[in-house]
This record gives sequence, structure tokens and C-alpha cells, in this order.
Amino acid sequence: MAKLNLKKILIVITCLISIAILVDKAIIPWIFDPVKKLEQATANRKKQINNLNKLKKQADQNRKYLAKLNTKSFANNTAEAIALMGEHLTKIIKQCKLNETEFSRRPFEPKAIVKNGPKPIGYIVSGAGSLKKVTDLLFLLQNDLHIKRIENIALSPISGTTNVRVNFQFISLVIGTKYGSFKGTNTLPDKPIIKSKSRDLYAGITKRALFLPYQKKAPLPPTQKKKPKSNRVPPPGPETYKVVSLSQWKGQQEIMIFNTIKNETKSYKLGDSLAGGKIVMIDYRQIPFPKKPDLLSQSRVILSIKNNYWAIERGNTMADIYKLTLEQLPQKLIKGKL
Repeated sequence: MAKLNLKKILIVITCLISIAILVDKAIIPWIFDPVKKLEQATANRKKQINNLNKLKKQADQNRKYLAKLNTKSFANNTAEAIALMGEHLTKIIKQCKLNETEFSRRPFEPKAIVKNGPKPIGYIVSGAGSLKKVTDLLFLLQNDLHIKRIENIALSPISGTTNVRVNFQFISLVIGTKYGSFKGTNTLPDKPIIKSKSRDLYAGITKRALFLPYQKKAPLPPTQKKKPKSNRVPPPGPETYKVVSLSQWKGQQEIMIFNTIKNETKSYKLGDSLAGGKIVMIDYRQIPFPKKPDLLSQSRVILSIKNNYWAIERGNTMADIYKLTLEQLPQKLIKGKL
């Protein structure tokens, strides 16, 4: 039997190792890497398609919402909307029994919120009348079902009279029909209703006699001490306190909270404590109600509670307080939080 040649054995082993390395490092990747790349590209495309489908679904929902919201606009084009908006404003001034000739209504073009989106239109309104009638006017405009917003409300006394002067901006949107037509029925009432429980909450504004000189309250007559009752009345809950007004006068913001049990209204300022937190601002952006996204809220009071921001919409009670996400915060608070 011939002896094995050690040199040949080493050459064969070296060749086999080289072939194995070549197969592992070159041939196998050459075969399988394109397959992996195709699988990864397929997964990325599926993810992109899913994202596009989600965006399409959200866009369809937004178009339907805007089409429904368009039924609350004054008209589908700017010129007609401004004209009808002015007529509507005049109608409400007359409904409050104010003198139309004492009110100026000047059209102006507010800054657009979204480029190529719904076009904002508005009127700068200035006029005078009794505090009660002016309050009626602001109440009706705030509760009008049209797409609208009232900004920069300012009240000032007129010297020598009991009347007040009011200035504000009445703003709306022209959405148009480019988002489609609403299929249902959404007819608005011809006139908003002034006699309602909501209007009664504004009575505190006139009862406070804001512009009359201060008069010291007469002392109450002494009363006999009553024996304490044995039945304890539970403390009032957060649903007792309702946000009825978020106004601004001479640059000062004011929050009016109505106690439904005591039937009285209390005023709060920025920095005051409320609902377990501190009042940081009044937000006048027009956004949907948290529990009723089909209805738009015109304003809300924002509180700081334990390093988070919470909000109560105007017209809601403290029981309806909700935590704001980062996307819901006004730009001023986002900058402070970041």
C-alpha cells in the first residue's frame, strides 16, 4: 500500500477550505442577498400601502366632515358669503333691539389658517347700547349655529350714560363644495333663540353693574344663630360648577364660573387656582368638543395640574375636564413644554 503523501493531503485540505470559504462568502450571498433585499423591499411597500390606505380613509372622513360642516357656512363662494354674513349680523342686531345705525360693520380678511384650505372671512363690528342688549347680542352670536368665531371682544363705558361701547371681530369660513356634498339634512334655524337657560347664565354680567362707581354694601341686620342641623349635606361635586363665560376686557382675560347650587357666579383671573390646578390661559381656537366631535367649541380655559395641561370647554362643567395631548396644545404652551 502506497504511503500517503502529506504534502498532497495538505493541498487537498487547503483547497477544500478555500472552496468552503468561497461558497460561504461569495456564492451563498450572491444567491440569497437579492432575495433578502426583495423581501425587505416588499415589506416596505406593504407598510407604505397600509399607511396610504389609512391616510386615504382619514382623508375621506375629513372630506365628509367638511362637506357636512359646509352646510353651516353662509355660502359656497366668498362674495356671497360676505354679503349673507353681513345680513345675518344686521338681523341679530335688530333682534336684540339695538339701534342699527349705531353699529358699524366693516368686512376684513383674516389670515388663512391652512394654505389653499377654507377661506376665512369676517367683519369688524363696533357699536353702542345698553349692557343688557349688548350682552344679548354677544350671546346670540356666540351660540349661532353657523361656522363662526368671535374674537377680541372689548367693552367700555360711555361717559354720561348707562350705555356701553362694544368692539369685536365676527369671523367665519367659506369651505365651498370641493370636498363634496353632504347627503343628509342639516338645516339651520332662521334665528338663534335668546330666551333660554343658557342666556340666564349671562345675567350675572348685568347684575354686577360693571361700569357703575363702587358702592359699599350695606351691613346685614344681625341674625339669630341657628342650631346646626343633624343631617349633613354632602359637599358639591365638580358638576356643580359650570364655565359660562371666557371673556377679555381691556387686555384682561376673565373666567366666569357659575355655581348651580348657590345660583351665583364667581370671577377668576389668570394665575388663580381652579379645579385643583392653576389657570394658565384662555384658548380661543375653534376645535371640536372632546365627546362631540361634530360640534365645534369656540373657547376653553386651560389649567396646569402636576406638570400637565388640562382643559374645560366653555359651557361644560368641571366634571368634563380633560387632559390635553401635545397635539392639542396651543403653540404658546408647546414652546413652554419643549
